[in-house]
Amino acid sequence: MRAPFTILLLVLSLGACNHPEEPLDAEAGPDAASPSRDAGGPSGPDGSPPVPDGGAPPAVDAGPPPLRLCRTGCMTAADCVLAAGPALYDADHYRCAAGICEWSGCRSAAECREAFMRTDYTCRLDAGFGQCLQECTISSDCGIGSPAFDADNYACDDSVCVYTGCNDDAECATTFSDARYVCRDVEPPNTGLPIPIARRNCVIGCASTADCRTGSPAFDDDNYECRAGACVYTGCNDDAECAAAFMSSRYVCR
Repeated sequence: MRAPFTILLLVLSLGACNHPEEPLDAEAGPDAASPSRDAGGPSGPDGSPPVPDGGAPPAVDAGPPPLRLCRTGCMTAADCVLAAGPALYDADHYRCAAGICEWSGCRSAAECREAFMRTDYTCRLDAGFGQCLQECTISSDCGIGSPAFDADNYACDDSVCVYTGCNDDAECATTFSDARYVCRDVEPPNTGLPIPIARRNCVIGCASTADCRTGSPAFDDDNYECRAGACVYTGCNDDAECAAAFMSSRYVCR
């Protein structure tokens, strides 16, 4: 995960661990072994197995579908702006797609520096999405001072900070001021959002889903699974949960 998305990771860690993400990187692979060329028929121009006449290409497993998350509903992009703020989050940076607000990302380093009130941020495209990233020369330039998000949790890659994950349970417990938090190698959830997430993340440890609840309707027992001793967010269930969790009927589960 990269530096400016620390806040989003904190939110997902507290209420959706985890999980980003994005963020998020499901590996695609054939559902079944590819037939050999000797089985009949020429291979495709790229060496792929032949497709039967009138048939479809072999099915590809794209991983689990994106999680259903609490999102802001809209009729126009203007509905997505909750309050006056920096240019990075004005109506020009949103679109209303199928009734849901979608943020379009940064467009310039100046926007990022205004939003984060620091001069060492830039805007980089990652898979076509503009992200505000902290600039660096070495990894010690990175981090926000929190134990799970300081210099030894980052790498400096191509002059920007890249989050490499937590190192141990103590970092997580201190960062979140909660002894329940542990550092685990967990599969990041497929949120469908442009949130890069490291493989090792701070998550709530558990013996059952009851240990995962945070007291919010969209983040209680029926929104988690306890897998291998770690809470894994499984998404919201309905609009009512989201409206209650965020105390606004503008929030829906999609």
